[in-house]
Amino acid sequence: MKKFLLLLLTFAAATLYAASDPEGDKERVVATVNGTPITKAELDRQVGILMPRSFFHSTVTPEKLKEVEKDALKELVKKHLLLQYARKKGYTISDSVVEREEKKIRKAFGSEEKFEAGLKRANLTLDEFRKELRNDLLMQKLYDKEIKADLDEDALREYYEKNRYKFKVPEKIKIRLIYTRNDPTDPKGKEDAMRRAKEAYEKIKSGEDFADVAAKYSNAMSRIKGGDMGFIHKGMLDEPIEKVAYSLKKGQMSEIIETPKGCYIVKLEEISPAEQLKFEEVKDRLRKELKSKYEKEKLDAILKSMKKDAKIIYR
Repeated sequence: MKKFLLLLLTFAAATLYAASDPEGDKERVVATVNGTPITKAELDRQVGILMPRSFFHSTVTPEKLKEVEKDALKELVKKHLLLQYARKKGYTISDSVVEREEKKIRKAFGSEEKFEAGLKRANLTLDEFRKELRNDLLMQKLYDKEIKADLDEDALREYYEKNRYKFKVPEKIKIRLIYTRNDPTDPKGKEDAMRRAKEAYEKIKSGEDFADVAAKYSNAMSRIKGGDMGFIHKGMLDEPIEKVAYSLKKGQMSEIIETPKGCYIVKLEEISPAEQLKFEEVKDRLRKELKSKYEKEKLDAILKSMKKDAKIIYR
C-alpha cells in the first residue's frame, strides 16, 4: 500500500478506458460485498488502472479483457472488505482531511478546468470523487495503524543472524564449453556429434586454443564467446555435465561427455569459493523484503478474517 491518492491514476486510466461501455451500463451492479454494491463504472475504473497502457494502442481481445476484469473485480472485493474492516474498527477520516487532500489533487491537475475534465473522463461526479478520496484515505489510515511494518536495524540484524545461511553465495565455477549437437531427426545424428566432438578434442590436445576450437565446432550460443559460459553455480547445467565440471581442477579440460542431446567438452577456468555476505551488504534488500513479507501477512490475515463470514455475490 502507498499514499492513497489513486484517483489521479483513476483519471488517467479512465481517459483510455471509460468509453468502452454504453452510458446506461455504468450503474449496473456487478457484485455486492456484505450488501455494498460494486458498479460497472467502478469496475471500469479499476480495469483502467490494471490494464497496461500499451493495450490501448492495439486491439484488446475479449479473452484478455475478461481476464483483466476478473482481476479488477477481485481487487475491488478486497478493497471493500478492507474498508468495512476499517469502519468496524472505528477508523474515520475527518472532512478537513478530505478537503486538504482534495486541494492537493486539484493543484496537481494545474487548473480547475483540467480537474473538471478529469472528473468527466472518469465518469465521476464531485460527490463520488470525494467519496472515493475518503475511502482511499481510510485505506491509508488502516495501513498506517495495522499493516505498516517499520523494521529497525536491530530487528534486521536479529533476522540476519538467525538466518545466515540465506545470505551465503554458493561456490561458483567459470567454465568454457564445447557442445556438438545430436540431431534427433538424423539417423547418424549421434555418430556425427561424437565425430565432431573428437575432432575438437584432438585439436585442443594438440595445442590449439580451446576458445578458437569452440568458436568453430560448438553448436551452443556460447561459441560466439569462445565457449565462455561465465560463472555458474550448481543447478545451472544438466547433471552429467555439472558433475564432471565440478570434479575438474583449475585449468583442466574434461574428456568427451556423451549425452542423449549430444557431446560436451568442458574446461574449468576459475573457482569462486562460497562466501558469506556481510550484514551491511544485505541490509537494504533485507529491509524491503521483510517489510513486504510482514505487511502481506498482516493484510492477508485481515482479509481472511473478513472473508470468513462475508457475503459476496457476483452478478
